[in-house]
Amino acid sequence: MPSPRIAITGLGFVGAVGAHVSALEAALDQERSGLGDLTLFDSELSREYPVGQYRGDLRADFARLVRPLSAREAGRLSRSDLLALVAAAEALQMAALPDMARRNAGVYLGQSVCGTLSSESYYLDCAAQAASHGRASPSHLDRLFVHDGANSGDAIAREFSMGGPMASLMTACSSGANALGLAAARIASGQAQVMLAGGADSLSRIAFLGFASLGVMSPEGPRPFDAARKGMCVGEGAGMLVLESEAHARARQARVLAWLTGYGHSCDAHHLTAPHPEGLGAQAAMKQALADAGLAPSDIGFVSAHGTGTLDNDKVEALAIARVFSTRAVPVSSTKRYFGHTLAASGAIKAVLCVLALQRRRLWPNLGLQKAQDDSLDLVTQARPAPRLQHVLSNSFGFGGNNAALVFTAGDRP
Repeated sequence: MPSPRIAITGLGFVGAVGAHVSALEAALDQERSGLGDLTLFDSELSREYPVGQYRGDLRADFARLVRPLSAREAGRLSRSDLLALVAAAEALQMAALPDMARRNAGVYLGQSVCGTLSSESYYLDCAAQAASHGRASPSHLDRLFVHDGANSGDAIAREFSMGGPMASLMTACSSGANALGLAAARIASGQAQVMLAGGADSLSRIAFLGFASLGVMSPEGPRPFDAARKGMCVGEGAGMLVLESEAHARARQARVLAWLTGYGHSCDAHHLTAPHPEGLGAQAAMKQALADAGLAPSDIGFVSAHGTGTLDNDKVEALAIARVFSTRAVPVSSTKRYFGHTLAASGAIKAVLCVLALQRRRLWPNLGLQKAQDDSLDLVTQARPAPRLQHVLSNSFGFGGNNAALVFTAGDRP
């Protein structure tokens, strides 16, 4: 039996192409990548691999949307916190929730590296103090006591006085998608009427150098599903969505941007970093999402692929998609060349993109594709109109075989 459909009434976005859903939409329309040099921290590899770094001022963005932050407040917030807060502020502003609805709303946030960039800075400062003075100063240690390394969801709940259920989800690169799916399940069960859900992650040394050490980064940036692809690049950002029960959204006459109608998740139980060679977990997640939505594969008009640009991921995902959609080649595209792999934020940012695709009835191209790895997929190489687009599916696959798939259905027309 299909689950109750969940209304999406607000969207928020921050990423390498800008801070606002309109910035995302403009980059997609212009087919413009936000990849560039790493400037957040020094590394001998910072000129070798491009990254999807946000170049704006997050404190100024938050002040524009909500209020100015004092120096003391800003000092307690990590970069990941600020990314999440800015995207959350935009989503809540778009949804225009009444005060009581917001106070009862919950927050589910996907994260992975979280506030690691701040932790790294504190450690390096302490190490430098110890090297020059024999010990770290107490003021440096005090900063650690007020640093919530993995608590951006709590920062959102405090700032916007949201007293409903709150949780941080950490399933690697499927975290944001799982946060959305589990938040929707919370609403479907009747345990909540409104949830703010999504994902946020900032760049960090451990993520940048960690992926480089695995040999999966590409000096030319990602080229998802291309025969000559050489790897991925890391990015940072946040995607947040306001979810409501249908009854709650209709009672307050909110505009439904789209519906979250299906959710599936699975585990490969295969390897710490490599996907199952047959894509069994990926297939299972997609099939569960379709069943949850009460749809057949033939109902899906577009697949927003995880598509990192690595050799194994794209090969296995293409195989899994081809097997699930065995009777037809469904249009497929990856957005990783627009803003890099934003880790836990990836699935949530893709959810925002899926809502835009349904609203605009438009598919955006798979940037960087020159020659497809094979002919099993209908890869979108140029922007194309999709006047009959009604349902889309979004994949998010994380290390450890943590797989998630979401189905979105068209909502109220503008």
